[in-house]
Amino acid sequence: MTRSQNVQYEITDNFLRFWFNYFDRNQTLVELNNFEHLRQIVFSDYPTFSGIALEKWFRLKMMESHQYSDIGSWWERKKGKEANEIDIVALSAEGNKAVVAEVKRLQRNYNHKAFMEKVDCIKTSILSKYKTETRLFTLEDM
Repeated sequence: MTRSQNVQYEITDNFLRFWFNYFDRNQTLVELNNFEHLRQIVFSDYPTFSGIALEKWFRLKMMESHQYSDIGSWWERKKGKEANEIDIVALSAEGNKAVVAEVKRLQRNYNHKAFMEKVDCIKTSILSKYKTETRLFTLEDM
């Protein structure tokens, strides 16, 4: 009987993540000197790439503060609707406090009403025993 084990690695260095995400994946475009098409790919996807990098940066800063016992994200699938997703949920190391945060590159992209609906959903499902603080993190908070 052969046993196999799936191992997944994550590249944490942002330069290497960028390189593998765009240049390595599109090596044929580089070899063909089709940098214009590669540029279009990077520019169209960069808001998503940089948003994920920004979320990771804020999680890292929260970890380094040693104020939290658990930090992650949360999502809930609703039938027939879009998923509720919260970028950062952090449980305080001191007890029954939680931080629920939305991460946006630009503050103008933040929808307070939609975020508070997500917060209400997570409060009723898994954070009912926690005093919840909400935050918005943007590039301006770096």
